[in-house]
Amino acid sequence: MAFDRHTIFGGTLVAVVLITCLAGIAVTGGPGQARKEKEDRARTAAMGETAVALACYYQAFGEIPEDLSVVEAELSKATSPAKQQSGCATLEIQKDPISEEYFRLQRNAGDVTQICGDFATANREGDDYRPFPSRYVVPDLNEPREAAGEHCYELNLSAKMEY
Repeated sequence: MAFDRHTIFGGTLVAVVLITCLAGIAVTGGPGQARKEKEDRARTAAMGETAVALACYYQAFGEIPEDLSVVEAELSKATSPAKQQSGCATLEIQKDPISEEYFRLQRNAGDVTQICGDFATANREGDDYRPFPSRYVVPDLNEPREAAGEHCYELNLSAKMEY
């Protein structure tokens, strides 16, 4: 059976398309990698909002309790002193959107100094899509992450809550 030039051309074209698709998946990581990156963006946004909510609570009441459900309950009250501050009216403690657990807080001499979360991907470029208050409360949240895993970010709980 002899192949004519159209069959060879068509076969070559199909092979080039398949190789291009496989190379694209290898470079980008495919849909699984995209899902992990999307989850990490959601995790970063939730961490930023939680950090600002913690700053609102800290500025109204001082020390942050070990049990974050206490902070969450106080922030759920419309008349709470933490909610009355500029930039704090709509904030609440967010849980990690993937694990549904509170973000971990690191303490130094009883004071909360860092907020930590587990990330599924590295983030070599860094993202800066956060609302303004979180830029001041967690200034390094948009910094690149060299590897997946636990990452902790410094908190400035005394930051000004203005947009």
